[in-house]
Amino acid sequence: MRPNSRTEILEAALRVVDTEDGADITYESVSHEAGLTKAGLMYHFPTKDALMIAVIEHVVARWQHELLTALGHPLEESTLDERVRAFVRFASEGGVTQGEFTVFAEAVRRPALSAPWLEYLRTWFGFGASVADTRLLMVWLAANGLWIAEATGIVSVTDEQRRHLVDLLEQLIGGVTA
Repeated sequence: MRPNSRTEILEAALRVVDTEDGADITYESVSHEAGLTKAGLMYHFPTKDALMIAVIEHVVARWQHELLTALGHPLEESTLDERVRAFVRFASEGGVTQGEFTVFAEAVRRPALSAPWLEYLRTWFGFGASVADTRLLMVWLAANGLWIAEATGIVSVTDEQRRHLVDLLEQLIGGVTA
């Protein structure tokens, strides 16, 4: 499969769950959205779990790219403080769509799909048991709450509120703000 074909299929799957009615990712819905036959889609993704894992990996890769951009230097050269600060910026700038949240929720609901998320979380946010890590964990949880609330439409945050929330979270992180 051409690399862009795979990307096109995965983007089509995200469009399916991002629709107003929030359709499920099925062979039928994704093949229709991607302009493929069901058999053509099954050729590339022989099981629905294979398709779902590929979609999850696609979302995680995008998130990691955006987080690296927010971080401004290689992950290996960063501190946990810097990674949490980058996540606060990412989450406060609409870092997730409703469809991506739906895909995330499906992975939580079905542990067989959670490996890509767990790897991402361990790589970026390996919180320890120290007091400093607990403070950073609280900031990270608050930033997650912001994007979940916005992605699901539970809460609408104004630009002014968002700026204030980010300022408060960065104060909790401590150190120099970016």
